[in-house]
Amino acid sequence: MLLLVSGEGPSDIGCLGHGEEGHLFKHGPIYLFLDKLFEAHFQYSLLDVHAVTFVHKSELLGEEPKHRGRQLSAPGKRKAKETGYYYENARRLALKATQLQNELDRDVIPVLFRDADGTQSSGRGEWAAKWDSMINGFQDGDSQFGIPILPQPKSEAWLLCASKADPYQYCGSLEQESGNDDSPNSLKAQLSRARGGASTTVDLNDAIADGQIDPLQINMASFNAFKARVNDVAQMMLRT
Repeated sequence: MLLLVSGEGPSDIGCLGHGEEGHLFKHGPIYLFLDKLFEAHFQYSLLDVHAVTFVHKSELLGEEPKHRGRQLSAPGKRKAKETGYYYENARRLALKATQLQNELDRDVIPVLFRDADGTQSSGRGEWAAKWDSMINGFQDGDSQFGIPILPQPKSEAWLLCASKADPYQYCGSLEQESGNDDSPNSLKAQLSRARGGASTTVDLNDAIADGQIDPLQINMASFNAFKARVNDVAQMMLRT
C-alpha cells in the first residue's frame, strides 16, 4: 500500500525537500494526522516505512495523466462551477494514483488536502458540496480509495481544537469562524497565541509526535468526516 498525497503547502500535508539521495518528502502536521489515523488500524507508521509519495499542487494543473480505465462520464452536477476546482484536483490525483498503481502493482491511495475556506456566512451545505465533489473526482479518476481532507474552514481550526485552554472541548464553534487570515482574530493568530508563539510547522510536528496534540481526540464535523473516510479505506485495505 502506498499513499499519494497532495496539499496546499508545507504547513499542512508537507512539501518536497532535498535529501542525500535527492528529493525527500518533508511532512507537515496534517500529514501526521493522517499517519496517526492509519497507524491506529495497521499498528505502524506509513511514513516510517516510506510508503508515501508527494505530488505538488502545480502538478495537478499540468498535463493530464494517461487514463487506462473506463471512459469518464460527463461531469454534470459533479463539476458544478463552485466545486469544480475540488473535483478536478481530486480526479487528476486519482488518475496519477491509478497510473502509479499499474506501474508498481500495489494499491495506491490518493489523499487530497484542500482548505474549505468557508466564512461565517457559509453553511454546511457548501462544505458538503465540496466534499462530495472531491469524492466524485476520485471516482471519476478510477479510484475507490480516495481520501479528501477538507477542514472547515481551514486546518488551523483542527490544530486549535487541541491547543486551546480547554483542549478538545466544544470545538464545533471553531468551524463557524472566518477562514480569512487577514481577519482581526484569525484562526492562525488564535493558534499562535494558544501555543505561545510555537506554531511553526516544526513546532506543530513536534507537538503531534510527542502527544501534545492528539488527532484521535478531535471531535469536529469536518474532522470526523475525514476520520470516517480513513477508517473506511483502512478496512478496505485490510480486506484485500
